[in-house]
Amino acid sequence: MAETEHNETIYILDEVTAKPGQAQDFLAAYMERYAPAARERGMTLVHRWVTPPMWLREQSNTLHIIWTVQGARAWWTMSHQGRRNPAVKEFWNSVEPLVEKRHRSFLSDVADVESLCNV
Repeated sequence: MAETEHNETIYILDEVTAKPGQAQDFLAAYMERYAPAARERGMTLVHRWVTPPMWLREQSNTLHIIWTVQGARAWWTMSHQGRRNPAVKEFWNSVEPLVEKRHRSFLSDVADVESLCNV
């Protein structure tokens, strides 16, 4: 493994807009059923943000849940394990009634992009 790979943080952003009044239930399910398996895949939870910063009953909240992995090898390992684990798909199917929309993004510091491409 390249020496610089240890310093290359890749961020995984799960952006989930819950249906009105469902954000807390979604977050509880995510933390109880999704997060432990994510940690087993090498992901480190760094933030759980909600917007607006209050639980809404009549409108939607959007959750921004941010994980990290260190380097391209860790990202590929996490990604590969997640795709092969039927529990991941089962989790997302089970919370579908709570979710209005969801999107996952992968991000890094621009200074790391060039070395992350050397896999």
